[in-house]
Amino acid sequence: MIGYLRDYANAITATAYMFAVLGFFLALNGHLELGAACMLWTWFLDHWDGHVARKTSASRRPGAADFGKSFDGFADFIHGVVFPATVVILIGHGAPLSLAASLLLVLAGAIRLSYFENVGLTADARFAGIPVSYDTPLVAVFLLVRDAIPDHIFPTTMSVLFIALAVLHITTAIKVPAIRGKAVPVATAIALAASMALAVMSISR
Repeated sequence: MIGYLRDYANAITATAYMFAVLGFFLALNGHLELGAACMLWTWFLDHWDGHVARKTSASRRPGAADFGKSFDGFADFIHGVVFPATVVILIGHGAPLSLAASLLLVLAGAIRLSYFENVGLTADARFAGIPVSYDTPLVAVFLLVRDAIPDHIFPTTMSVLFIALAVLHITTAIKVPAIRGKAVPVATAIALAASMALAVMSISR
């Protein structure tokens, strides 16, 4: 079982899981910015595992691809659904609206990932609906602009936004291109820059 992690793509996914656990640890201990910074590393590693899997498809050991598909799917749920829902609750301080937003986000995320597992991308390599992988970068953006939004409306604004995003996750009328090829290093550079900005913000607080 552990042998599947000798596969390059699956090893990258395993590394993403470690950053995800660190992200939760930091966020739940009052360091939301650092937690989001770590989760951004999970986010861009989640794109690299697919990129590496496609590049090494001819040499992967039997069963590695099938294992990796499920292994990657759980990582998507953690960084794209559970972490954003957790941050919404933490920022909302137990407000009913934050609970509603988190419930809708988890349900919509589970539906979306199950749909993708069975249907996949469209013929032109696009996602139907907004991918859950957009949620963690959105959390990062919200935290980066937090000081520009009055404290008394910030939790409500965030909850409302993620309620809207939950609806967009399961709206098949929207088609979003997948991050592939040359877009992967670009997304990585943006994630690294954002994670550093979050770390600086956390230190300066």
